[in-house]
Amino acid sequence: CTHHMTNITHHMHHQPKNNSALTMITADTFLEALKLPTDHPYLPQDARGLDFDKPDAPKEWSITNYFLSWKDSPSISPAMQASTPSIDCSSDFPMPSWAAKSTSNNVCSFEVEAAPPAIAAGSNSTSTEVSFLEEISPCLFAMFHMNLILWAPVVLLICLRRLLKKPLHSKQRKTNEIDEMVNKTNKQTTSSMPFSTTSSKSDPHPLAMNYLPVIANTKTNQITHEGKKKFKTSQDTLSFFALPTNVFSRAESQDEAAMSSPTGGYFTYVVGLFFSALVMTDPMYVFEFSQPTLVIVHLLIIILGIKRLGAKVAIYTALPVSIIAFYIMANQDLNLPPFSPGLYYDESNSLITTVVSKWPIDKRTYDDGRGTPWMMTGDTRTGLPFMFYKIPDIDFQRRWIPLPDEKEAVILDIAFPSNNIIESNKRVYLVLHGINGDSHEGYVADFVDRQVSQGNVVAVMVTRGLSDSPILGDNILHFARTKDVEAAAAALRSAIREVSGDGSLLLSGVGYSMGAITLSNYVATSGAHCDLDAAVAISGALDTREQVKFSRSASLWQPFITKALRDTLLSSFGNKIRNRLSQQQLQESIKAATLVDFDRTFFVPYHNFDGLEDYYSRLGAMGDLVSFDNKYSQGRIANVSIPLLCVHSLDDPVGYWGVYRRPEKVVHTGDGNTVVLFTKRGGHVGWPLGINPSIQAWKWMSEVASSFAEAVDVARKDQSTVVPSKKY
Repeated sequence: CTHHMTNITHHMHHQPKNNSALTMITADTFLEALKLPTDHPYLPQDARGLDFDKPDAPKEWSITNYFLSWKDSPSISPAMQASTPSIDCSSDFPMPSWAAKSTSNNVCSFEVEAAPPAIAAGSNSTSTEVSFLEEISPCLFAMFHMNLILWAPVVLLICLRRLLKKPLHSKQRKTNEIDEMVNKTNKQTTSSMPFSTTSSKSDPHPLAMNYLPVIANTKTNQITHEGKKKFKTSQDTLSFFALPTNVFSRAESQDEAAMSSPTGGYFTYVVGLFFSALVMTDPMYVFEFSQPTLVIVHLLIIILGIKRLGAKVAIYTALPVSIIAFYIMANQDLNLPPFSPGLYYDESNSLITTVVSKWPIDKRTYDDGRGTPWMMTGDTRTGLPFMFYKIPDIDFQRRWIPLPDEKEAVILDIAFPSNNIIESNKRVYLVLHGINGDSHEGYVADFVDRQVSQGNVVAVMVTRGLSDSPILGDNILHFARTKDVEAAAAALRSAIREVSGDGSLLLSGVGYSMGAITLSNYVATSGAHCDLDAAVAISGALDTREQVKFSRSASLWQPFITKALRDTLLSSFGNKIRNRLSQQQLQESIKAATLVDFDRTFFVPYHNFDGLEDYYSRLGAMGDLVSFDNKYSQGRIANVSIPLLCVHSLDDPVGYWGVYRRPEKVVHTGDGNTVVLFTKRGGHVGWPLGINPSIQAWKWMSEVASSFAEAVDVARKDQSTVVPSKKY
């Protein structure tokens, strides 16, 4: 009863008054109401005002960054780069060398590494004993495996085309032998002709000679008068077509010659067998096309091989490949989702039901054919957008959020509409980026650009220590920490109250990937004291304990993400890490191939968690869930007091669908304020649109978040004079 009363009080506090007059708020007024400093409040005075945005900082999906990180400093050891910030050495200020050169009156010098595995640690810098190849081998293997997976459909289509083209079965081989004998006879006959076949004025084209049959007298081996007459007439008729026919036949004959040779046909057959076996044992392709379909493709390759190479060669070659493939299929756990895509919500919650009714179906629909058809799996829908999309340039106003208990501060980058005017019927967004990103991350910049063009305000909180922001103490980032988000949300809520008075500006959180995990955890942990009005978590997770079961992500995608994150941490906080971790722990973290391994070998010992289970139980919003039976066993997910939307694709190759356990049960936890939207396709923070996805970029993902927030805004204004029901 007390919980329900607290819930009602919280939402009545956030309900705006239904005033028709719009209030105009300037950007300067909003910034003044924030009361946040423009510089890090705890840095020494002479270290303030520096640019903490490092242009070439590694991004979430960057692997080329690692291999190319040495090119800018060839004269300096790859392991170290000198840097001389003008602060005390004990602070381990992570100043990059390019920025430190602009400082003066340096107090001390220490080194910041340019690339692992060496760890910067003052003048007593030491290096680990992990070899370069040992460190990057997981990424090299993952890159090789990834290329096989991504190119498999293209290679299969090429093999099928070549195998389907004029298969050389036994009858056709006999026909070819007869044709060769006839051609040989014709050449011999032509050489004994009584008239010249050389080019003359009466000959339309000499190449026409090669396209006409020679009518020979087999007994006398002499050209008859009738044959000579027909030859001359046919020569005149086909002279016009002789040259182009010869040119095109050469290109065609080259492909035929390659396939006619035993080596060429056999090689194509073996490649087709391998890639057809690969796709029918890969969970992503099985989910996309179904396993029976992929088995049929494999059998088709075998049938075509029998026609071209003969039964004995084709079957003997296919037998070992097929046995291995079917053995893997029989013993592997594809781990396909047991539930259907769609929208899951609690219909007994009056506000959530109103929100869903106000939320346009078109904005939350993806699997109706609007996706990019040539991106066949979640892997391509995840990786290719980061390669081809253009990232908009955003003009941010930077502020720092003080954390007085730790004498630390985190970055809050704020973007306003171009006219610097905020209307009271617009919205304010607090955005959390991905695991190793910042405010300029691709999908973050896309969302910011779209929202400010509509007159909304977007504030991006940068994870502490990223974007080269300083950490003065020992508490470097870990992703189970929610107090930084709490401070950012409280600052924005306070500013909204001051500038609007009636609280009419809706404050919505939007998180991506790891930012989505942190956002969901904050909403669940804060409960009725949450300063947000709504939250959207995209490609995140609720129960991160389940992520360890996703072996495909661990082998293909996590090595790249782990590498980028580890490089960032070791290059920025080498001294702190050396002081906290033993040499053995440091080596284990450098050799970690997956995020799970890195969490266990780095974050757990550095932050003194009791173990990986303890860390993951604190990391996810459902990390302490025991069962769905009652609120006491549901854990902190039952404390969600605002509309929380979780958006996830079932073909996500990075985030496991199992982290949502049973979505039909999740939406009924607590007061039923959690909403789950599953699409069948989309990838991880992907959801590309159209034939040329670069045109619309991350439009679907940005609009699903903003449209939900707008629906919440409309719904709460409709209910502004109504006391929430017992469920809300």
